[in-house]
Amino acid sequence: MPKTVIRVTKNAITDELVQEVATVLKALSTPLRLRMVCELCAEPRTVSELIQITAVRQTLVSQQLATLRELGIIASRRDGTKMIYRIADENAIKIISSLCEIYKGSTTN
Repeated sequence: MPKTVIRVTKNAITDELVQEVATVLKALSTPLRLRMVCELCAEPRTVSELIQITAVRQTLVSQQLATLRELGIIASRRDGTKMIYRIADENAIKIISSLCEIYKGSTTN
């Protein structure tokens, strides 16, 4: 099947949009943050759930959540003593969905 080539003409994308896309891609640039964003795309999660899913220390999960929050990718809310995290940037969900669609059918053989 031939690959689709998308041609972008000069000035087709604004500097502001480039910065926004770069921010989302930066958020997804580490395996741990990518995994956490993927999990949060499926449903909101607590820190404890993310620790269990990723099998990494609480301090590392918390650091990555702080980075994602600073980048505007996720938001949190308190539920009693728990913090529940969710995706705040719907474009992140679209990007993750697109990447999964592209790569799920590809093979590395």
